[in-house]
Amino acid sequence: MNPGRTIAAVGVTVVAGPVGLSAGIFAIVSIIAQILAGFGVIINADWVQVFNPAVWFGFNNIAGTGSITDSMVGGAGAPGGTVGRYAAFMITGILAAACFGAINAVWRWARTEN
Repeated sequence: MNPGRTIAAVGVTVVAGPVGLSAGIFAIVSIIAQILAGFGVIINADWVQVFNPAVWFGFNNIAGTGSITDSMVGGAGAPGGTVGRYAAFMITGILAAACFGAINAVWRWARTEN
C-alpha cells in the first residue's frame, strides 16, 4: 500500500467511522421508538372500535385518541409517533450508509497499486 493513500484512508476512517456509527445507532433507536409508540396505541385500544367505519377509513385510530393523520404528523406527543421519527430514521440511515461506503471506497483505493 502507498503510505500517502494509507494516511488519507486513516484520516477518512477517523472522521467517518464515529459519524457513521453514531448515525447508525440513532437510526436504529429512532425506528425502534416509532415501533414501540405504535404499541402504545394498541395497548390503549378499545376493541369495539374495530367495528367503527371511521377507523376503517382512517378518520380515527383504534384507540380513539385521534386520526391516523394525527398520529403521523401531530407532533411528538401524538399517539403512535410522528413522521419526524421516520425522517430521522431515513436521514441518519442514509448518513450511516454513506459513511460506510466512504470508508470502504477509500480503503479500496488505498490498497490499489498505482
